[in-house]
Amino acid sequence: MTRFCPKCQIETERNKKGDCKPCGKAYKATWNAANRSRLNAKSAAWKAANPEKVRASKAGYQVANREKVNAQINAWRKANPKAMLIICQNYRSRKRANGGTLSKGLAEKLFKLQKGKCPCCHQPLGDNYHLDHIVPTALGGSNTDDNMQLLRATCNHQKHAKHPIDFMQSRGFLL
Repeated sequence: MTRFCPKCQIETERNKKGDCKPCGKAYKATWNAANRSRLNAKSAAWKAANPEKVRASKAGYQVANREKVNAQINAWRKANPKAMLIICQNYRSRKRANGGTLSKGLAEKLFKLQKGKCPCCHQPLGDNYHLDHIVPTALGGSNTDDNMQLLRATCNHQKHAKHPIDFMQSRGFLL
């Protein structure tokens, strides 16, 4: 049903109450903007009281919008490669159940500590470096910040799961 609206000065559709739809949308938008903090607090309280419903809602959205969600995840991964290094290492550690988690920003800290150089070959790390366990987890090393180093990709592939002393001896650095 359409009628003339004195506010809009045009012929518009009406909602169930008989009010003008465009005027109602405009009023709701201004009210929401003015009461944003109140709405956020109410939403946060509901989410805290209903975690199962929130999980189910997120799962339903992810199933219904799989391509969109995957595109967002891939975009984040591409934008945050250093964070992905930490996430992958922590995942592998949980999988092996050898304990420990790496802190955020570890790659940047190690890059500064190592002055941008590979400890094995003393060449600049560049952009293609790997986060490596000094004592490999396969040999009982822990997944903690003090057991990590940055290596060039070629050095890391050569080291693989060797003990650091054996590896450096094979390269002629240690007797």
